[in-house]
Parts: sequence; C-alpha cells; structure tokens
Amino acid sequence: MGGVILAIFYPNFPYLYAGIIVAAAVALCYALIRSARKYSGVLLMAAMLCLGYVHTTLLTDRLFEHHYSKQDFTTAIKTFVGEVVSDPIKREKSVKLEVELHLMVDSGEAVATNGKMLIYLQNDSLSEALKHGDLVLFNARLNPISAPMNPSEFNYQRYMHFHQISHQAYVRSDAWKLVNRGAGIIRIAHDAQKAIIDVLEHYGVTDRELAIVSALLVGYKHHLSSDQVSAFASAGAMHVLAVSGLHVGIIFLILNMLLKPLLKVRFGKIMKAILLLLLLWSYAAITGLSPSVSRACTMFSFVIVGQVIYRHTSIFNTIATSAVFLLIINPFYIVEVGFQLSYLAVLGIVLLQPRIYELWKPKYWLVEKIWAITAVSIAAQLATFPLGLLYFHQFPNYFLLSNLVVIPAATVILSVGIALVFLQWVPLLSSFLGYVLYWLVHGLDLFIAWVEGLPLALIQGIDIGIGDTYLIYLLIVALTLFIISKRHTWLAVSLALFCAIEGVNILETITQRKQSKMIIYSVRGAEAVDFIVGVDHVFLADSSLLNDFDKMRFHIHHHWWELDLEEPKKVLPELIRSESMAIFNDQKVIFLADSAHVTRAIESDHLVIQTRTLQHPKTILDSVKTGSVVLSQNLDWSTRSYWQDALEERGISYWDMKDKGAFVIE
Repeated sequence: MGGVILAIFYPNFPYLYAGIIVAAAVALCYALIRSARKYSGVLLMAAMLCLGYVHTTLLTDRLFEHHYSKQDFTTAIKTFVGEVVSDPIKREKSVKLEVELHLMVDSGEAVATNGKMLIYLQNDSLSEALKHGDLVLFNARLNPISAPMNPSEFNYQRYMHFHQISHQAYVRSDAWKLVNRGAGIIRIAHDAQKAIIDVLEHYGVTDRELAIVSALLVGYKHHLSSDQVSAFASAGAMHVLAVSGLHVGIIFLILNMLLKPLLKVRFGKIMKAILLLLLLWSYAAITGLSPSVSRACTMFSFVIVGQVIYRHTSIFNTIATSAVFLLIINPFYIVEVGFQLSYLAVLGIVLLQPRIYELWKPKYWLVEKIWAITAVSIAAQLATFPLGLLYFHQFPNYFLLSNLVVIPAATVILSVGIALVFLQWVPLLSSFLGYVLYWLVHGLDLFIAWVEGLPLALIQGIDIGIGDTYLIYLLIVALTLFIISKRHTWLAVSLALFCAIEGVNILETITQRKQSKMIIYSVRGAEAVDFIVGVDHVFLADSSLLNDFDKMRFHIHHHWWELDLEEPKKVLPELIRSESMAIFNDQKVIFLADSAHVTRAIESDHLVIQTRTLQHPKTILDSVKTGSVVLSQNLDWSTRSYWQDALEERGISYWDMKDKGAFVIE
C-alpha cells in the first residue's frame, strides 16, 4: 500500500525501474538467506514497497509513450477511435461516456494512442443506445479538465486524475459514428442490470420506488433524484443505496442457504463453493464492481476457499489479502472513497463491535437483536466518521435510529427483489411479489423522509483537514487500546491527542477571527462577491445563484465552512457600497455591467468587468484609472478579446477569471 500511494503521487523518480527492481531483487534474496532471518521481515516489507511502486507505475496510463496527453491535439479538431468503457449517463443536453482511446488520425495518418477520456455526445437516441464495449469514431478538440475555479471547491480535476482521465470533449451528433458493436462479460453484466430494472418496472415498481430499489438491488443510481440522495444522507442511511458489503453479505447468506442441499451429494462441498463464487462475482459484475462490492466478494471468496480446503481463516489476514488482491488489479482503488470507507467500516466492526456488544447483555431476544444492530452501527460509524467529515462535511445525528429500520428493511427488500427476478415467470406470485416490493420500498422512503425531517437530523458545514483526520483516528485507536488493555499509558496518550486536536482548533479559530478578504467567485452564468471580516460577511450574488442550492453548495458553501463564516449579513462597518461600487478596507472596487456608463474620470484599485459594456474598453480605460482589471467568467469571447487587447496595449495588469478562477484580495 505504501508503494502504491508513493507511485500515485510521485510517479517520476529518476532511474526508477533499474534501481527499484534491483533493490527488490536484492532484498528478497537477502531475506531468504538463513543468516539474515531476523531482518527478513523488514527486508520483505521494503521489497514489497518497491514492487508496489513498480506495479502501479506500470499501470499508470499517462506514463506510456503513446498516451493521448503527449500528442498535439489541442490546436485543431482531430479524429479518434475509442472503446466505450462505461454505460451512457443521460444529462439534460448530452450523454456522458468514458472512452478508452485506441487510435488518433492526424494528417491522414493513424497513430496508436492510449488512455481514458470523457466525451459528451449531443443527446439523441443513438448516443443513448451506446453500451459498454462499443467502438466509436469521433471528431473533437480535446480540452483538459479544469482545476477548481474557487477556493475550497471540489477538485474534479484531481478526482478524474485518480481515475486516469485528464481530458474531455463535446461531440455533436454529426461528428461521431458507431464503428462496431461490443461484446464481453462486462457488457453482458450491464445488460443483465438493465433487464432486472425492466422486470422491477414491469411489475409495478416505478418512480421514486424504482430509483431506490434499483440502487439497492443492482447498484444503478442514475434514477435517484437529488432530494432522495439528500434524504438518505441526512438519515445516515446512504450506505444502503451504495451496494456494499452489507448487500453482498445478505446475498451470500441467501445463496448459502439455497445451496445447502448440495452438501449431501458427492463432491457437493466443491460444487457449492464453485457455484457460490460464480454467483457472488456475477452479482458483483451486475452491480458495477465498485470497490466496496469487490472487497466484500474477495473476502467471501477467501472464506469459501478456506472452508473447502479445511483451513481456518484469520479475518485480519482475509481483509489484508483482499486489499492486496484488489490493488494488484487496480492500484488506484486506494484513493477511492468507497474503498477507504469500506475497509475502515469492516475493521471497525471486527475490532470494536464485539467489545461494544459485550457492554450489555439483554435478556430478551428482540432487544438482543436491536442491541446487536446498534453495536454494529456504532462500530462502523466510529471507524468511518472522521473520513466522512473530511469528504462530506456533515454528520447524521440519527444514524442509530435509521439503521435499526434500514438494515432489516434492506435485507427483506433484497430477498423479495431477488425472488421477483427469479420467479417473474410465475404469473400470480410475481405480481404479488411486485406489489409487496413496491410497498416495502415506499415505506422505507417514507421512513427516511421522516427521519430527515426530525430536528437537527444533520449537522452540516463541519470542516476538518487531513491532519485533523489523522489526529482523530489516532485518538480513536488510543482509546480503543485503553479499553482493551486497561493500561493507563494509552489513556495518557488519548488525553495528549485530544489536547493536540483542541490546540489545532484554537489556532484555526484565532486565524479565522483575524481574516479579512474580498472574493469575486468564478461561477458560470452568475456573478457573486464576498466581503469577509472575521466570521462575518456580506455576500452579493444574482438571485438565480442564491436560489440554486446545488450550485451554491458546489461553488460557495465549502469555502464558507472552511472559513467558519456565519450567515451573510446585510451590512459591515468596513464596507461602503452602491450598485456599481464598493469601498472595502480602503480598497475601491468598481463593477461594470451592461447598463454601466462611465461619464467622468474615476480612480479605483480594481475594475471588475461583469458583462459586455455599452462603451468600448478603450473609452472606459480613458476615464477609469485603475490598479488592476478583473474579467468575469461570463464574458463572451469577443468582449474578452477586446478587453485583453486594450489592457495589454496599455500595460495594465488583469485577472482573467475564465482561466485563473476566483479573484481574491487578502
């Protein structure tokens, strides 16, 4: 894992392969010599670190000579041939696809190329009909995926980089064609997924209920609405919509029970194991082979094989081996949120659940089952909540209440859903199962909405850094060791870590109380500016942006959380403003929109051009004496060009938000 992480973030060390391969070979040989036995563990770990590094670099597409990012394709439209490696995702005006490139045609010559990229095809029936494995030819100018344009904004460029995708392109309907229909196991699995969804819909599971059961049963989330995702997240039940170890465990229990009669025949144990492995991995393929599903299937596979060969498996060895197995297949899994949360949840359940469960021994069966689910929920939440705070900045307060209903409900819904799929040819029974499934999912949806509506269901705006996350995990580990060993040394370590966390928070709070800045955000289709003093601020924006919660959260809210800002105020003592001007801490800023007309000489520190103005740029610059000019994200191409030419001609510095993102004055 150390070698994999090192290779992902630092893939270009000089003399890489020769040095690492020699070091790995020497370390392995030396470790096997009897006289070096006491050093063999350390040497073997060093060798594995080197091998993990080499393996990851060999699977990093952009390091290959023929990767498309090394070709000259940005200056003109080129022709590409590539294989679709994802099912189409329908958007409002386009269909989003991942494509693995094979060829690039340049000046009439076909050049071999490799690497994955995103293409957005114009939305029509042909683009929606594409499937995994199809070979397409398209003409496009590739554009690099842009970096975040605002402070603390989600880094989509980094996210796609971890998926080995660096460029994207929009392709019109007349600029592409299907070359060849694909085939293969993954395509069959995707077709099976769609067939299962069609069965559910045919037997009366529609609308919101279809969206939930499609995600829960086969991992298809594209039907889910934003309010459904928000409701499950607020209730702390999002893990149910992401097919994970819970789902695979339920499937394993059902299959294990159904295949039990095979144990009575000759070689029945081997036959049962083979069928279990085939069916589990088939289900994993249908659900999209996400990191959490792959982890669970790999772990169950080792358990199944261990039972066949009469070997008692250690759960920790099984967890570790499954992680190594998946990282050999795809080292970039290690930076997937699903992979990290999945393994942390399993480790939390294995290490903490038994000790939490032992704290109380209920007398009654029902109470004992409720306590068992509660212990699992607490253990999993303890192991994953720091990472959840780091990535999602929120915490569901009623996760215990939700899981008491959601986990049993998911078990029943999965069982009924599987029964419906396999018994769809039995007329009356299939209709009955469809009816039952619909109302089960409908009830779950109502329950989740009820939990979301409870007071303080979700704490939002929690902002912690990577350093804070490590400190919180160290604190959890130290407290766990104290509970297990009862040694006061670990209690002292826990207190020291708690003081360190509080110390970091105090320093951060002092910094936030002293902050003073102006931010002009870079938001497509809207203008927004923040005047910040301490934790107070005045936020000015278009009504279209203020009323768009998703846009506000993506571009603005994360930065508010990082700065620990209060709700926006109407006025600040440090701010004097009018419709087209603001004076903030002795900085004078003029905002020019389409209706602005400069009639006299003006001085300013910053001139912000928001839209095409009535006057020519040179006319405005003759009247306005300014230190710098800010060009809005939303200027059209010709207006931007006019301003750039005029500013460069006069030697005035400017900030182009389309290329550089938000404009920040500390």
